Amino acid sequence: MDLELQSLVWKEWRERRRTFFVCLAWILCGVVYVTIYELVSGYRTPVARFGSICMVYSMFMTVFLAMRVCLSEVTQGTLPFTSSLPITLSRVAVIRLVGGIISLVGPIFLGSMILALLLALGILEQVPQRRDGYPSGFSIGELTSLTPAAGLILLAKITSVASVSATALFMVLVLAGARRRQESHIGFLGAAISFAWILPTEARVMLSRAGLFYLEDWIGVLFPQSMVISYGYGDGVGRFSDLDISNRIWLPLCLNVLMLCGLGYWFTQRYGTRSLDLTGRKKRRCSWPLFFSWISFPHRGQYFSLTWINLRQSVPLALAGLALACLMSFANILTSSYTEGGTIQLTVYSLSSAMWIIGILWATVVGSGIFAAELTPGLGHFWMSRPLKMNHWFWLKYLVGLFAVLTVLDGTTILLGWNMLSRSPLDPYINNQYIHDRNLLSWSYIACFPVLHAMMYSLAVLGVCWWKKPVRGAVMALAIFFISTMVIESIPGIMEFDPMYVYNNLFTAESQGQFDLSGNHFPPVFGTISAITVLTAYLASRKVKQLEF
Repeated sequence: MDLELQSLVWKEWRERRRTFFVCLAWILCGVVYVTIYELVSGYRTPVARFGSICMVYSMFMTVFLAMRVCLSEVTQGTLPFTSSLPITLSRVAVIRLVGGIISLVGPIFLGSMILALLLALGILEQVPQRRDGYPSGFSIGELTSLTPAAGLILLAKITSVASVSATALFMVLVLAGARRRQESHIGFLGAAISFAWILPTEARVMLSRAGLFYLEDWIGVLFPQSMVISYGYGDGVGRFSDLDISNRIWLPLCLNVLMLCGLGYWFTQRYGTRSLDLTGRKKRRCSWPLFFSWISFPHRGQYFSLTWINLRQSVPLALAGLALACLMSFANILTSSYTEGGTIQLTVYSLSSAMWIIGILWATVVGSGIFAAELTPGLGHFWMSRPLKMNHWFWLKYLVGLFAVLTVLDGTTILLGWNMLSRSPLDPYINNQYIHDRNLLSWSYIACFPVLHAMMYSLAVLGVCWWKKPVRGAVMALAIFFISTMVIESIPGIMEFDPMYVYNNLFTAESQGQFDLSGNHFPPVFGTISAITVLTAYLASRKVKQLEF
């Protein structure tokens, strides 16, 4: 190894080691959670649970790593210095790309090795995967455990698919961000792509229903994440998953790796080129108008003007989340066997099936997005120099953003699905298996999820006001929610206080004609969520007044 390469590797390690240890801690905590949960519950599904943890992990850490790999030198202003060194930028890009992939995928393999040891020693057991398209479902306890060797093979498949899928998402994001100017651009783009990353699994289901089994086996060449589908179940005591794995794994993965190598080479040729040719860029002849820019508004007062500005910032972000939820709902309808009444009509009515999770994720995007830009040194100095109290500025922006989240996401969902609340149980929309799977709007949804979305928005606002980093604030909010959910559902006797568990019980009672918010632990659980929302908003306002730009 020559001296230049040693210096680049050492520099990359110094920059990535903290991120690597964060990724490693995430996966190791996941392995501990899987081990404890399986030993206590006895479901014998550690491989499926580990795959779910890797999927959530890759959705968030790929965005953060992609931002740092492709744009950290641009945002920190060190790219001109790097360009002046006697080394090509493409070589710098190779080291940065490899360092990012190792930081992302290395912890997955280390966690898999620990889980493999537990399977080999017989401490944990694994049931067979889903066979011939028929779910194991609630009969999973009757299945015979796999031998340790078969369990290790299944773990190797899940680990390989999770690693290649995470790398593919990472490559798409770094390539898209190679010529951006700000990390926030790739952060918001990554949020949209990450949430839509699970849609190819729906495409595989559609190919299977259409009888195109050959294409079903080879779709993994383009979308490796589609090769493993995890179906979740709950029996009132705990939750477990049933794995549906593609018939072909290894050859499609190898072909996908070759494609990723091509994308990696493309990235090395694009890295750092945008900032070097900004002066020579041709101006666009035409540009798209900004959203709402053609709508006039009488700016007759200070607070009216600020309200209008905040609406222009928050509503487009919320509309992007609404579009993503519509896309996911449409994909769910296409993969279902029930289409009576029309695909578009069912998509509109079943928007809540996708909005509950999109709302959780996108509320953090809106909360972090509308505050992050305003807390940069330039705009921060500007707002502090205005004849406006920072406390008033914060609460106005916070309330307008919260209004956008609840109105655009939950309000639209409730408005479009309102007719379903008054339908009879004998209605063809209600009397089918698809509807029994909680895919239509209910009073339980109206009571639970807007409150939960408001809490996620407040957590993201607090994170951004604390660190002044949009992605860090969003990841903090989501990590608190998912980790607390896993902890609650893994402790016997406390699982009943999980918000999703409360919602499921409310919906079950509602489907039987009994809707009562005084039971099923709804008052203490969602009262606590409301208190957290108010408390985090108050802490964020206090932090804004203490900020120094």
